[in-house]
Amino acid sequence: MPTVNTILERFKEAYPFEGALSFDNVGLICGRKDREVRKVLVALDVTSAVIQEAKELGAELIVSHHPVVFRELKKVTDESYTGLLLLSLIENGIASIALHTNFDCAEEGNNALLARKLGAKEFTVLEDGFATEFDLEKDEDMEDFTARVKAALGETAIRKIGSGKVKKVIASCGAGISESLIFRARENGAAIVTADVKHNYAEMAKDLGVRLVEPTHYSSEWEFAPEIKKFLAEKAADVACFVSRHNTNPYG
Repeated sequence: MPTVNTILERFKEAYPFEGALSFDNVGLICGRKDREVRKVLVALDVTSAVIQEAKELGAELIVSHHPVVFRELKKVTDESYTGLLLLSLIENGIASIALHTNFDCAEEGNNALLARKLGAKEFTVLEDGFATEFDLEKDEDMEDFTARVKAALGETAIRKIGSGKVKKVIASCGAGISESLIFRARENGAAIVTADVKHNYAEMAKDLGVRLVEPTHYSSEWEFAPEIKKFLAEKAADVACFVSRHNTNPYG
């Protein structure tokens, strides 16, 4: 059977960890490298429900998009949420691997998957892989485009700024907006699709006449789980892989 380290090395080849942003925390977050792996659970986030699910499945490894440890820790106790999760992983002998921004910018990562879901046949990669730019097949009214984004991502609600016709789109998964992206959208007449837009960026977009569609973070990244399951089926066929039933939108 493969070990945690065997699977880790296969991920490194496909989604180089050097591609992660400097603030990120990817790779093996918790667990023993030499632990044999028979079952893997894939989830967007490591939560108490996901850990319990892994325990019930008998999974030795959770592969998540968002890392269970994001910022530096000085202690692991039950006095913090991260500490509670780490203690649960350790006590149940479950390892945790995170593939975060290194997966977002990968050739078949979240940004490429998002662009295709929004109707891109071809796209240009922007912002070092953390955004794409593409043209729709035909002009769409902003209301119709927003409705199509909502349907494509399985959203129940969605926010937007601006009106008019949409032809060019800039899309970035997760919290992908930046001032430079807003100015590029203004210059190119593009509508931006991204999540977790802070007030100052929303105000900036509105003030500069940039159209913006804001789905939830979850809906712009949920394809991570089935994509990783497909990857493991090809690269670690002797391991049983499951997509977590708790891979859900917290706002849904």
